Amino acid sequence: MNATSAQTSPASSLLGSIPIFWTLLIAFPTFALWWWTDIRWRVAKGEPPLVVHSIPWLGHGLSFMNDINGFTEWVKSIHPSSSAATVHIAGQRLYLIFDTKLASQVYRRSQTFIFDPFFLQASGILGANKKDMKILSNGAQTLTPTPKDQDSGQRVIHDLHNMTPQHLTGVSLDKLTNMFIDVICKDIDEQFPEDKKESYEWETLDLCEFVKKTWCHASITALFGTHIYEIWPGIDAWLWKFDKHFQSLFTEMPRIVIPTAFALLDEGQEMCEKWESDAIKAGEEGKMESDPDWDEYWGLRFVRLRNEFLRKEGLSAKFRAGNQCAFLWGVSYTILFLEAYGHGTNGSQLNANAIPIAMQTIVRMVLSPPLLASLVTEVSASRTEGNSFDLKTVTTAPLFKSVYLESLRWATASPSPRVVRQDCEVGPYLLRKGNMAIVHSRTLQMDEETWYIPSKPESHPSNFWAERFVDGDAQSEELRVEENNEAETNWSEDINSKHPAPKPLSRKMAEPLGGPKSKAIQQRMLALRPFGGGTTLCPGRHFATNEIMGGLAALMLRLEIEVDQEALERNGTPVPDLSKQGGLFPDRGLICRTARGYDRQCIGRNDENEFHEPVAQYSSLNS
Repeated sequence: MNATSAQTSPASSLLGSIPIFWTLLIAFPTFALWWWTDIRWRVAKGEPPLVVHSIPWLGHGLSFMNDINGFTEWVKSIHPSSSAATVHIAGQRLYLIFDTKLASQVYRRSQTFIFDPFFLQASGILGANKKDMKILSNGAQTLTPTPKDQDSGQRVIHDLHNMTPQHLTGVSLDKLTNMFIDVICKDIDEQFPEDKKESYEWETLDLCEFVKKTWCHASITALFGTHIYEIWPGIDAWLWKFDKHFQSLFTEMPRIVIPTAFALLDEGQEMCEKWESDAIKAGEEGKMESDPDWDEYWGLRFVRLRNEFLRKEGLSAKFRAGNQCAFLWGVSYTILFLEAYGHGTNGSQLNANAIPIAMQTIVRMVLSPPLLASLVTEVSASRTEGNSFDLKTVTTAPLFKSVYLESLRWATASPSPRVVRQDCEVGPYLLRKGNMAIVHSRTLQMDEETWYIPSKPESHPSNFWAERFVDGDAQSEELRVEENNEAETNWSEDINSKHPAPKPLSRKMAEPLGGPKSKAIQQRMLALRPFGGGTTLCPGRHFATNEIMGGLAALMLRLEIEVDQEALERNGTPVPDLSKQGGLFPDRGLICRTARGYDRQCIGRNDENEFHEPVAQYSSLNS
């Protein structure tokens, strides 16, 4: 028996060691992965508190990608007393900023919190080849800047960024606004002819879809001319399909996984190349003035100059076409692309948020007939001689401006990302080099501590309160511009000095300066972030205001609109669709009865309870 035991002992030992071997084989990479994603990534002393994750490496990636708005709100609830938090997203450490002062510091310190990596990533997605990427990378703010001996001296991102604001103010802005409102009025007149007011015929329509269609056509025409519709009659339908699939391109998954997104990008690039070719040919054949403010082929002069600049710098036709696709999409839709492709370099923010915010604003108006009546009275005061109105009077009307700003607060959600270029202190926190920091505008805009006024229950941020900005808005633009100027100065100095090690700004310099009437109002103004901040402060925000308020003035002064109550009870009240980013569309339509209307101020009952004779309808062409 002893002999037998001795003979089988080695085999038994070997068999017994196999489970141990496999356990060790499996355990080692598991331990390595755990160390890499958990131990290695634990927050350092001074970093914002960590939100614990259970999935190695991926962390909270799925939750973040599926619902940024809900995820950010959840993170804030985990650390309610903290002004920032740390999360892990696919191996990347991400700082979420919840405080207005910290957000302002991030925006101001453009040498330390850099944006160019996102621009370069987007450029690659939109068709930039290796040569294009080399050109675009020169002078760009990155963690590993171009070596001096390989620096060609080109500053494409910087130069394109600098040319944008000058073409969105003054004469160019006036031309753009006039063209936009002219198209709006023409489209309304075609669907609701002026002679229909005599019979006062009502038409039932989805008000949201009507605004979406009308604003889209006017935006594209004002910016890109009429020829683009001649060669691409399906551009509107393409745009909204592209909107649905565009963000999936940023996952950088292969074409076989997201074929629809790539097919739409291919279509857009093909048509934009033809649009560019036709415009160049028209110029060579003398079919347009030498330097017009607007023409049918290029549209706004800025669009032509922007295209000429990209060609002069040697960027490929495919990249220019892809860039143009994003420009078209951004112009007609949302600020999100400003932050994903920003610095104003592609102009996508020209009417950032215009369509969804125009929809949200008119929806809130018609849902409250007393509010709509007050706004029509206010806007009617802007009427000038003939069939026109004074746009400045419209955009400074106190109640109308308040409703517009409240729509921006209530219905925008713009995550504004930056890469941390070096270890730095922001407020009480240490932020580490190579990580990301995100200011999520909706978190600031829905913060109860910032927006709720105890004596006014209607002021709770979850409510749409039309009078929220009637008092205290006067210096909000001053605060925004001051912050932007500091960021621009820091950014330009850094770019033009060929990337020295950036000097961290002192905390005293980074604090926002005093401004409006009270600290409470200042905090509220700094928490309103629909147009970004710092170097990505939307240079087209003035046109966005003209577009939304001027376009809605045209609508209000030409049409009678009332909600179809039966449809409202059946469908429910529209609210912002939180599944998206940027300007949030209503989550459903709003069925209304609409007709060519009379001047409401001239409708009233006389002593015999009969209506007075109607007078001529106000037109809404911009003077």
